[in-house]
Amino acid sequence: MSQIKKRKKQHIDTVQNHLVEPSDSSFDQVKLPYKALPEINFDNISLASQICGFEVAAPILVASMSGGEQYGKIINTRVAEACEVENIPFGLGSMRIVLEKPESVTTFAVKKLSPSVPMFANLGLVQLNYGVGYDEIMRVIDLVGADGIYFHINHLQEAVQPEGNTNYAGILKKFEKIIPRLKIPFVVKEVGHGIDYESAKKLRNIGVEWIDVAGTGGTSWAWIEGYRRLKENETMNERNLGYIFKEVGISTVDSIRELKKIDGLHIIASGGIRNGLHIAKAIGMGAQVGSLAKPFLHAALDSTEAVISLIQDLKYELKVAMFCAGIKNIEELNNLDIK
Repeated sequence: MSQIKKRKKQHIDTVQNHLVEPSDSSFDQVKLPYKALPEINFDNISLASQICGFEVAAPILVASMSGGEQYGKIINTRVAEACEVENIPFGLGSMRIVLEKPESVTTFAVKKLSPSVPMFANLGLVQLNYGVGYDEIMRVIDLVGADGIYFHINHLQEAVQPEGNTNYAGILKKFEKIIPRLKIPFVVKEVGHGIDYESAKKLRNIGVEWIDVAGTGGTSWAWIEGYRRLKENETMNERNLGYIFKEVGISTVDSIRELKKIDGLHIIASGGIRNGLHIAKAIGMGAQVGSLAKPFLHAALDSTEAVISLIQDLKYELKVAMFCAGIKNIEELNNLDIK
């Protein structure tokens, strides 16, 4: 097994078998306004939404998880099948492996299973300093027939990762030159440690319209990499690099509060999103979409039906939250201005 395939399998195994969420969801401290007399029909509440110009059934996005090895193919296949049934978008895991191991594309090639819903490819932004340019980006997009693409930023994870890529120098200028050439919608996303106002403003100034804040409160990728640093028979301890940095970052709630001040920026909320109530709170604060991964990982390793069931649960929970607040559609929810 190649090093990158081994790493992807270790990531999945770690999430499945270890504590990787070091803190409570930041949404647990946010209050949804409550109306005792909503005067709306629950059955008429609409979850219809948009993401990157695509019409979807609900503002729910299955976040990127994996690909490139056997688990990745299972996960992506079941997520694609379920999202097609429920008409919601999803993202693929990091696809650098496709450029290094072209045969691995089969684990990501699930667009035929989800022809009606947006599917996002995924590359690390840092790869612009490691030989990836416009041509390589388009190759990844074309190989899987993606409708959009994530560019993830994960410098803390890379710093803790034993084989991480940590040269972020000059990334913004390189990205700025590529943006006008991109032929499909794109999203810049963190991976669990949040995005600050200054960084988001710089991204908006070069043409980025969608950011997934992926803040603290959910899975810590620094901690996951910390587990990978453990030597045989070693247990997690306070000197472990991942343990030290597991909670460093900005909470999803704080990221949303800061980034919604930026004109023309659309926010995807992930990091600590665990149910439909959290999604309602995120959208009421100013996000457009709620996204989650870990609950879907467990479901996808079970069955397509388990993924469908989870999506349906999230939709119903979101509708109940809106009913509690007397809100009949997503536009009204987004204008709620929860502090």
